[in-house]
Amino acid sequence: MPISIVFDLDGTLVDSAPDLHYCTNVLMDEMGLPPLDLPTVTGFIGHGIGPLVESALQKNNAGQSGAKLAKIIARFSDIYAADPAKFCLPYDGVLDTLKTLKGNGHKLAICTNKAYRLARLVVDAIGLDKYCPVLIGGDSLPLRKPDPAPLYECVDLLGDNFCLYVGDSETDAGTAQNAQCPFFLHTKGYRKTPVRDLYHTTSFSNWDAFLPLLKKLNL
Repeated sequence: MPISIVFDLDGTLVDSAPDLHYCTNVLMDEMGLPPLDLPTVTGFIGHGIGPLVESALQKNNAGQSGAKLAKIIARFSDIYAADPAKFCLPYDGVLDTLKTLKGNGHKLAICTNKAYRLARLVVDAIGLDKYCPVLIGGDSLPLRKPDPAPLYECVDLLGDNFCLYVGDSETDAGTAQNAQCPFFLHTKGYRKTPVRDLYHTTSFSNWDAFLPLLKKLNL
């Protein structure tokens, strides 16, 4: 039976870490700060652009606040928006999985903590918009993940009252737990916590395993 399925974006549907790493180091260079390596920047992903920029600055002992920080975050957003999918690619099997889900009548949406404007650019550039007509960003509502409000908004816009949530991080696991909904954990994403310590219904590392898991759980 068709259900509503909501996906996180970064680390779940797409590997965006290379783009975020690149943009972070463009910003660091403009500010006269040393570059950061990919694992360091990857560790900052999951809470939105603002926290990522704050963490990068703090890592370089150059923390900012107030209007100056807001200006730096805005500059990062401009750098990112100029080429939002320079290196970003969907994980292997994502597009085929989404195509099959849509063809089987499932309603699909994306719920991310990335600012809506930037998420929209990535979603459209990768071609996810063909399968996921609903997109909620980190600034679409007053509250953001792990508060369940963005997830509830997705479900409401899909015209449903239940969903399966799919994500990769501690934030996503917390969102699903707060919403008391089933959660599929993508283990190749950006989490730092062991799988066993996160709320999840099931986990998968490769997207070709998603459809068999969905069928097996009979949701």
